[in-house]
Amino acid sequence: MTATNGTSNSLPKPPVTGTKRAALAVRIALVVFACLALILALVAAANLQAQSSYNQATASLKADLAASAKATADWSTLAARQEQTDDQFAEAATWNAVLLPELKQLIAANSATSRTLTKRIAAELKQQQGAASSSSADSGDGSAQQPSASSSPSPSQDGLNDEQRQQVQDLLKSNQSASPSPSTSSTTGTTTPTPSGSVKPW
Repeated sequence: MTATNGTSNSLPKPPVTGTKRAALAVRIALVVFACLALILALVAAANLQAQSSYNQATASLKADLAASAKATADWSTLAARQEQTDDQFAEAATWNAVLLPELKQLIAANSATSRTLTKRIAAELKQQQGAASSSSADSGDGSAQQPSASSSPSPSQDGLNDEQRQQVQDLLKSNQSASPSPSTSSTTGTTTPTPSGSVKPW
């Protein structure tokens, strides 16, 4: 009986399956939390990058709006600058699916304003080039003594007309109402379209 008891006592104990299952569950939970943390980090990085691109694009847009309201506007230069501004807004909207709702709305609003300004600049540039070509054609025909044929509504001689200035003012107002606080530091100079500067800063 003693030998039998000794043999039974030396047998290995069966493994505890409950402990292994608990350890496996903990590992799975850690992996899930790690994945969630990584996703949140990527979303935060995307929002920060979009905010940075948005701020730069908004500053460029305000500068272009102010420049387009001047009588001495260089439409060719503005067209090149606006192309870069539109690209910056497009870059800001790259991660549109994971952006915060407020930032998404601001990007969409200012991007629409930027595209409108781009179309206006393209129209003004086309009109200016058409006026220049007609003027050169007139001078080639010996009719340079009749400048009225090419001086009608061209903004290259007297800047924007009243209707165009009003459009620029509307763009500025809509842009200022949609702009976030981080980009308000670049608003200096945007009151150029208003007539006779008696506007006070307070």
